Amino acid sequence: MKSLVALLSLAGCALGAVEQVRIALGKTQDSLSVEWVTVAQGDTATVKWGTVNGSLTSSASGDSREFTVDTGRTWYTHVAVLNGLSVNTEYYYTVGDATNGYSEVFKVMNRRKRPEGQPYEHVLMGDMGASCAFTLCNACNQSSYVCDRATCTNRTVGIVSETDADMILHVGDFAYNLGSNNGKTGDQFFRNIEQVAAWTPYMVSHGNHEDDATDLAHYVESWRNQPSNAVPPTFKTANGDGAANTLYFSWDHGLVHYVAISTELWFGVTDGETTLSTMLAWLKTDLAAANKNRDQVPWVVVHGHRSIYCSCDGDCHADAYTVRADMEPILFEYGVDFFINGHEHNYERMWPTYQNMS
Repeated sequence: MKSLVALLSLAGCALGAVEQVRIALGKTQDSLSVEWVTVAQGDTATVKWGTVNGSLTSSASGDSREFTVDTGRTWYTHVAVLNGLSVNTEYYYTVGDATNGYSEVFKVMNRRKRPEGQPYEHVLMGDMGASCAFTLCNACNQSSYVCDRATCTNRTVGIVSETDADMILHVGDFAYNLGSNNGKTGDQFFRNIEQVAAWTPYMVSHGNHEDDATDLAHYVESWRNQPSNAVPPTFKTANGDGAANTLYFSWDHGLVHYVAISTELWFGVTDGETTLSTMLAWLKTDLAAANKNRDQVPWVVVHGHRSIYCSCDGDCHADAYTVRADMEPILFEYGVDFFINGHEHNYERMWPTYQNMS
């Protein structure tokens, strides 16, 4: 999809000491994974946490990666895992290191257990920029990239109002674009979403605005806190190798098994090791395992960025058909309950559909 172009000043967007905090579900039920950004490498990246604010007695060291793709500047992402957590328990946490200092203290619920008969609350959306982030709060508009907590003073509408959400899922296309303005647009996007992403697990899948070499590097490094279980396990970008492969992965939350795929593997994205074939083989294995666990996690949801079916524009007769040719037989064979995507910038839902028939 074409992005909106705005001639805006990004002055004052230099990186702070510890910022852009976002948390995700971990690979196990007793863990959460947090990522943050600094302009200096600092000392050992650390997360501290506890069940009482002011008594953060648990800690874990993280790993840090240098980002050098943006011209004329270097910055660092850090990822650390809160482990040994109890489910249905709130935790307070802070991140940083001795040199850069520490963030404010955030609060997060680890896998809330809803009472029987009460639904879980999963917020699903896609295609949200730094500017035009109307989904985030009603103060976000096309005139400014800045839509942070200070901007969103009305917290009764938009994602900022979803204070009881168990999870947020963003199905691709971030910032428009993560690498734009030498990465400063991406910086502001993560500042904007920190007001929700540091407090509620924020999960993702890969979109077409993360396809070119720079934006792809930003995506892979910026979301390496996701619970990747892909094969192969790492993905090489313009920033180098060794980062977690977050083009496809899966996790459970409550009664739902979520599976992230990259629809961009149909359209040229690869590092030579991760390909469309490796994803489809992994997907079949993952879905087979999920089906064996349906008595515990009965719903299976696959999500990606581009459509399989839609009716709004030319994508629905070209790109959607390309993805559907491979994906539809797999979704049908393994009884996937929903496929969720973004890309079209509108809302559309369908009856259960197979081979163009409902």
